[in-house]
Amino acid sequence: MNRSLVWGIALIILLGGAALAGRASRAPAKPAPPALVDAELARCRTADQGDLACRAAWAAARDRFFGRPAS
Repeated sequence: MNRSLVWGIALIILLGGAALAGRASRAPAKPAPPALVDAELARCRTADQGDLACRAAWAAARDRFFGRPAS
């Protein structure tokens, strides 16, 4: 086998392992207790569109549903 081919394969394996290790070391975000979130969203179902707390609650619910990290 060609020497550069062996080094290229080794480099790809090492970079892939490093990427997987870096991804696994991140701490998962703590989700809010479901009872509190559900109560807030239930209140927001009848609130008007100008309620900023409801907008934040709906944004957090969307982020949690789609698996995005909390901001």
